[in-house]
Amino acid sequence: MVEVESRELDYAIFRGSVRPIIEQVKMREDEAVSELMERLYGVKLSPDEFLVSKEIIEEALSAVGRDLALLGELVDRVKEFYSKQKIVNFLFKRGQSEYGVMWIPLERIGIHVPEGEGYAYFSSLIYTAVPAKVAGVPQVFVFTPPLAGGTVNPYMLAAAKLSGVDRVYRIGGPVAVAAMAYGTTTIPEVQKIFGTGDLLFMTAKQMVSPDVAIDFPSIPVEHVVLVGSGADIDRVAWEILSQAEHGLDTFLILMVSDELLVERIVARINSLLKEISVPVAEESIEDCNILILDSWREIEEAIDVISPSRVVIVGEVPEELELTNVGAILRDTPSPIVDYALGVPQRLPSSRYTRMRGPLTLYDFMKSLLTVKLDDELVKEMIDLSIEIARMEGMELHALYLERLMS
Repeated sequence: MVEVESRELDYAIFRGSVRPIIEQVKMREDEAVSELMERLYGVKLSPDEFLVSKEIIEEALSAVGRDLALLGELVDRVKEFYSKQKIVNFLFKRGQSEYGVMWIPLERIGIHVPEGEGYAYFSSLIYTAVPAKVAGVPQVFVFTPPLAGGTVNPYMLAAAKLSGVDRVYRIGGPVAVAAMAYGTTTIPEVQKIFGTGDLLFMTAKQMVSPDVAIDFPSIPVEHVVLVGSGADIDRVAWEILSQAEHGLDTFLILMVSDELLVERIVARINSLLKEISVPVAEESIEDCNILILDSWREIEEAIDVISPSRVVIVGEVPEELELTNVGAILRDTPSPIVDYALGVPQRLPSSRYTRMRGPLTLYDFMKSLLTVKLDDELVKEMIDLSIEIARMEGMELHALYLERLMS
């Protein structure tokens, strides 16, 4: 259990590589961004080429063809889900007085979305940008690494357009983090950075966090498959295989209470590996942790210690099983449907952050504001207590100010 308990990302080993990148962007702005993008991604871009033009985005809409309707359907489902979440202002009224906490949208956010040759996580863009727009964020910027020749995957651009994204920058990794955090001549700084990427990106996001808000760690992909009674072994095997497709940034755990099931599951995974033609990161499957526990109480305790992003339950488990330090619980539900079609939050916290928070909500794109307006009657009612508390704390000028109001 020590191995799974201590899996928090060790950002320290990457800071030496990331720090010069951040400092260069802070000092030399656009010039540094151009140089670093050429050095890190092999793409030479002038500052006026950082931003993807509206013409290129319109071309992308045509390039995806009939798939545009499918992207639109996903956008609509995410929008429908988040539109059901009500943002509640807490306002307390007494007579003519009113005070409380209001929620207002952030003004500008940045979203980093990974892409590379052969893949583009445009669904992550949709699942982040759409709730931002539902929350009322007026400026949503997307940053993504450029492909060869400085291009961006047309599905990424089409998803951005349909999601209401205001700008797309072909800048990625720690360079994008620095540009988002501190701004350049051509790139406005943002109030909060969202998104995922490789370990250099995650390290950079942590390093700029004293200066700009960030969301949460989202790698490695954490997937616990909990096998209950009567479980479909084929489903269990596919849950492991499908999540292994994420590659080495995957943390897989198979959790069972019956040792005999393990042999059957492993045999089925090996059988499927021979059947399928899609390349699979077999190292991820080989690194899958298998926990055989004697009781449901032990399983509950183990999941609490691991605090994973997601637990997929296949089969029947006791109703009293209580899982709280988890980002998502899927009960007999194929995980790819939740990833792609349902419209529910896709991005989940990792690295045991589920002990303190869950998936993205509209509140992640907002900030709270205290507002107070008191009438004279309530001021008089509160003034004596305020004076006494002020003097108890040794704040004499606070007390004198209030006494002057009474005179």
